[in-house]
Amino acid sequence: MAEIPRRRALLAAASGIAALAGCSGGETASNSYPTRDRPIDDYELETARDETGGALVTATDELPSLSVDERARQRRGARRVLVADDDLTELTFAETAAGESLRSFCEETDFGSASVYLLAMPVEACREIRLRSVRVDRDELADGDLHPHAYFCEAYRSADVDCAADAIHTIGFAIRIPVAADRSTGAGRGMSNSCQSRPRRPRVFNASATDPSGGEDA
Repeated sequence: MAEIPRRRALLAAASGIAALAGCSGGETASNSYPTRDRPIDDYELETARDETGGALVTATDELPSLSVDERARQRRGARRVLVADDDLTELTFAETAAGESLRSFCEETDFGSASVYLLAMPVEACREIRLRSVRVDRDELADGDLHPHAYFCEAYRSADVDCAADAIHTIGFAIRIPVAADRSTGAGRGMSNSCQSRPRRPRVFNASATDPSGGEDA
């Protein structure tokens, strides 16, 4: 019976930390994210890649079977938020190295103090997907409802990787978020087609300004 009060205390603490982050003046609101979202920096991540392109996880008893030439993205994709052991037992993982890696990571989670955002998605064999950031909706979290948002980018793999341009792999992400919750009724995901940092806006030239470095033009 003490589990619910403990969760409430953890939720209250997490909400308080998020509120302080918004009032400290150390973070500037960005147009890229809703102001009620706050970043999670101390998450843990497990990634797995299945080069056969098979499904990694499903909420049904059996994984969907994919023919060799099938490219249906929705059958490889998955997105679940796990806030309790019961959420994990509802899932079926692939009996592959990639599937077992994700399953083991989820099983090691203490859901009394953390949650897991689990995602799987198809990716071209010569491309990779990287996790850039994780955020949670602090307003929903204050009510015990975890709404995580994961932001990814896609890039070409290293040139020394042997891959077939027309092949499809499946990549999975298990993100352990140090936040306990009673439930999760929503989640979000964003994807950028480039992992390069946004170019900085060029500085305005001022002919009267003196270069503080005293250096010469290249």
